[in-house]
Amino acid sequence: MRFVAGIDSGSGFTKSIIVADSGSSIDTPVVVGLSITRTGVNMEESARRALDDAITAAGLRAKDINYIASTGFGRYSISFRDIQITEITSGSRGAYHLMPQTDLVLDIGSQSTRAISLKNDGKVRSFKTNDKCAAGSGSFIQRAAKYLEVPIEEVGDMALRATNPQPISSVCAVLAESEIINLVSTGLSVEDILRGIYDSLADRASLLLKRAGLGQRLVFIGGVAKQNGMVKALEDRLKVPVIVPPGCEYVCALGAALLGLKRLQASTTITRKGMKVKEAALHQVRETQTREFI
Repeated sequence: MRFVAGIDSGSGFTKSIIVADSGSSIDTPVVVGLSITRTGVNMEESARRALDDAITAAGLRAKDINYIASTGFGRYSISFRDIQITEITSGSRGAYHLMPQTDLVLDIGSQSTRAISLKNDGKVRSFKTNDKCAAGSGSFIQRAAKYLEVPIEEVGDMALRATNPQPISSVCAVLAESEIINLVSTGLSVEDILRGIYDSLADRASLLLKRAGLGQRLVFIGGVAKQNGMVKALEDRLKVPVIVPPGCEYVCALGAALLGLKRLQASTTITRKGMKVKEAALHQVRETQTREFI
């Protein structure tokens, strides 16, 4: 049994997931442990903590892990990794593994939003990302919730109760916050403001999706996908069902683990082939020596 860890080092949270592989070509890798922790100023320390927690959850020891793949904003900061993979590739691989009919993936994280179009085999066809501004990412929702004094766990459901949503037109997070202040001063309800924020994010996401190439089966991943208000805003804007897989915040970590497993399997195959070549050479030498002796 081989164990591979995938670590998604995001700007907001670090996720770790461990998959087990029996070595059989007919068996599907299974998830045996996962964990999530807030990313601190030391990304490697956060990654180590997330990995240790996932190892504990799996009932394993650190020496049981055969391979480690990192992805996310801080992937280069993880010195104990065996391979680093972009969020585009890992997110696509994880989404396709969970939903094989996927042809479009939307990933809204704390720092950025990514729209990814997939080929029939799950590989990336094209992708688009937003400008590095909080107004187009999940961190803007967190900042707005903090200002409006609403727990982040409640903002999604509250937005569904909106009766007169007011979209935020500013593309800059600072100016958008000023808009929110003005809306509060006019007496607009928190529910309407939150739904307006989601509508604005949905508008930006839809533009990225169109540029990446719209498909028929959209899978929404990342922590923001857990918020019902964002899912509803996307469905209203795109007019297509939005699929949120279980454990949506772990999809990039899962994709990294699966790709790490593929690399491990390939290296093992190469090693085995090398051993066979070496054994064949040794056998030939022995035959030659035997003939010479005779």
